[in-house]
Amino acid sequence: MKQYLRYILAAGAMASLFAACRKTEDYKFTTELAIDQRIVRLNAAADTTQLIVYAEGPWTIAPIDNAEWVKLQSSSGDGKGSIRAEVTSNEGNLPRAVKLLVKAGSLTDTISLQQRGLVPQVAIADTTVQSISNGGMLKTVIATNVPLEQMSISYRYDAPATENWLSNLTISNGYLLVKADTNRSADARSGVVTLSYLDALGTTTRDSVRIRQHPGISFEGAIQKDFAYIKQLLAAGTIDENIYIEGIVISDKGHPNIARNANSASNKHVIDKTENAVAIYVQSLDGTSGLYLKAKTAGDNIFSFNDHVKIWLKGATLSRISNPDHAIVSGIVAQQVMQKDSRTTPLLPREKYIGDLTDADLYTYLKLREVEISVPFGAFTNINEGYVARTDCYPTHIRDIHGDGLYMLTNLDVPYRRNGERVPQGSGTITGILVHEKHDRYGGNIGKYAIRHLSRENIALQDARENGFSNVLVEWSRFRNEYAATPTASLNPLTPETGAGRIWQTTKTGLDFTGGTGIGAATDYNGLLQEPSTVKGAISNGGWSTKNWWNATANRGESWMIEVSTAGISQPVSLQLEGNSDIGGPRNFIVEWASSNDADTDWNSVGTFTLQDVTNWSNTLLTQVPGFKVVNFQFPQAASGLQQLYIRVRVANKTAGNTTNPSGASIGANVLSRLAHVSVKYNK
Repeated sequence: MKQYLRYILAAGAMASLFAACRKTEDYKFTTELAIDQRIVRLNAAADTTQLIVYAEGPWTIAPIDNAEWVKLQSSSGDGKGSIRAEVTSNEGNLPRAVKLLVKAGSLTDTISLQQRGLVPQVAIADTTVQSISNGGMLKTVIATNVPLEQMSISYRYDAPATENWLSNLTISNGYLLVKADTNRSADARSGVVTLSYLDALGTTTRDSVRIRQHPGISFEGAIQKDFAYIKQLLAAGTIDENIYIEGIVISDKGHPNIARNANSASNKHVIDKTENAVAIYVQSLDGTSGLYLKAKTAGDNIFSFNDHVKIWLKGATLSRISNPDHAIVSGIVAQQVMQKDSRTTPLLPREKYIGDLTDADLYTYLKLREVEISVPFGAFTNINEGYVARTDCYPTHIRDIHGDGLYMLTNLDVPYRRNGERVPQGSGTITGILVHEKHDRYGGNIGKYAIRHLSRENIALQDARENGFSNVLVEWSRFRNEYAATPTASLNPLTPETGAGRIWQTTKTGLDFTGGTGIGAATDYNGLLQEPSTVKGAISNGGWSTKNWWNATANRGESWMIEVSTAGISQPVSLQLEGNSDIGGPRNFIVEWASSNDADTDWNSVGTFTLQDVTNWSNTLLTQVPGFKVVNFQFPQAASGLQQLYIRVRVANKTAGNTTNPSGASIGANVLSRLAHVSVKYNK
């Protein structure tokens, strides 16, 4: 045992001696050239780092390629030394790198100085795109922050005998476009296009899309029919006639603002976006008539804005709808497309005033003349953002210089719908597709016509309010808390921000702004009328509200009353309202006017409207509004030039909503109804 211990001790002593020798050798070790790290990676923000070089003598360092974003403290050293490298901010850009060449005597080495940035994205929306046998430019949505010239493009064909029929790949305005040649064979063919990007950090990002092209189909004997024949004479139901239409596509595959999406049948809190994906609008070659087509699947929608098309209709299904008169052809598949050519000539909209629109204009590309947003505050989608997953569309009311109005529709997937900018407050033109839609959250039938814009540039309104056609006679848009403590007749919470006028409710007397019984502040849950337009928190005085809306003794509804002078005004005046009710509050209203407010006054009717129940988070009905609804009324000439104009917004009947039905209850005595904007305007 002792002998064994002696061996162990001897071995340990030798090991210690060897270790000591190694330390001495390491200390004395020299080299002609070495570097501390070959890859140095920094974050996207501006930063500095130290680069360490080991050498026996003089050495130099310099970028191999020009890189203005890198600044070296010096370009040389002698023996072991360090160089400080400074990099500018790369935030908002893709990662970048530069090679630094280090030289010492006859030796060289490199350092890769890398800087992080945006995470590269290459995401093609469709997994498969279909092409007609005639070929042409194919289109799919792509989300990418990488320029095409920095990507690698590859084509892979499933059958070696059918190669090189895909080409001319480009990316433009959020779309990937690729050209397919004509398929002259009797067989379908397919291929895969792949985009990939190797970033400066060595990471590859890629995505691909499969292209399926149909074989040649015989449309022998097919007869062209005009749009009037389809809309008026063709039998509804399955189309058995061997016919086709020719026109110009005014919708755009993949665009988020084409059609109204419904809440999912299986989950009312989820939006089913199928309708927007399959909607196709085609107008006649002269642009005077339009058809609403629905593809069988989203993959069958291969149509782009301004395509010149011929579409075979045999086998599709025709539905004809009245008031307004229009037709929908559904079940369109890609094989029914006889011809599809992308036009290079810009498609110009026809121009009309709102009052000149007819049913024939539905599903055509139009420019509405001399229009403005009726309540020009907030964003293009003034909703409580907490309900964005349950809501599809917001209707912005617009009116023209003649007093006619309709709604401009904006789906919530539109990228500029709430981008931090206030909506324009002046007048101008709005271009888009004229549609007919019903929106239950805003009362169901929102009018015969509505317009869907396809770009922010389509909403060509002047930004400043003074550059519009309207003068504001009087306007209220918030409950003025600053006057609540000691209200007077001239300075109280319902004093208008612009002009002179008075608002009250018929059950309230005097300056009754006490909580619970009088007119009080109402919460705006999304900062709809306050700046900036991106405010998402609750604004406690964003409107005003009160209760007691049904007089059981007299069996009549109560009213919001508005008093204003129109003396000296020769133009017709108009009224803009924005509001909603709590569940169980008044739903149906009548707008009336008179020149006096005596007991025996004869009131003149202007129109009717509904206010929706505000959304309930735990039990959201499809008829509840996540914000406010806007309405507009044009008054007759007789309402102008009066010393006093009285406007009565009267509850029409006892109908109210409950937790299961928008009209399944009677008005509750303690249920609030609110307004968030009232204005009276007239033309300059």
